[in-house]
Amino acid sequence: MRWLAPILATSLCAACVKPVTLNSAIQPSEVPTERSSEKAGVVCSPNLLGHVERSSLGTLGGVPTRFELELGEPLCNALFKSVEGTYRAATRATTPYYRGQYARVIQFDLQNSSLSIAPRARGQMRVAYTLSVVVERYGLDLKLIGRNVVTGNGLVDSRTVTDEVVRQAVEAALQQVADEATNLLVARLDGPRVPAAPAH
Repeated sequence: MRWLAPILATSLCAACVKPVTLNSAIQPSEVPTERSSEKAGVVCSPNLLGHVERSSLGTLGGVPTRFELELGEPLCNALFKSVEGTYRAATRATTPYYRGQYARVIQFDLQNSSLSIAPRARGQMRVAYTLSVVVERYGLDLKLIGRNVVTGNGLVDSRTVTDEVVRQAVEAALQQVADEATNLLVARLDGPRVPAAPAH
């Protein structure tokens, strides 16, 4: 019977992990008034694309629960939208481009990601999510032009922690990162600019 203990423990752990699906259509809140007349290539690092975020322990229906989110694609999509709105055109690839293919190549890498669940006063629980993303800009010759970091934070207080509450906190941070990335890219634009396409 002793051999059953590890199996039961594994089953219980598997039962208390709750997957959370994030919105893959997050995009910057505002369209820039101007954008670069150049085309840009976009690369999200394997570190960013493969990241799975796991929360500290919370409760769902009175059961101790850890939440798990596949962060990579929703985050990369949001960052790609930032580039797409800042340059005349943008193309995403999983590997770096070759010299001369694009006037600018923007590469994103996940620097930090942290999801926590902690008790607050008067029976409240707080879900807090923070992340930071490294933004690297390369020129036509693929030489590094600049490296910056954009950050996002999401906080939600609730009496019960559900997958929806966790989703709200994480998506708020992703929205903030998309907005910060857009602002950064617009501020660093060089060369000719053209009016941005109107929002639909």
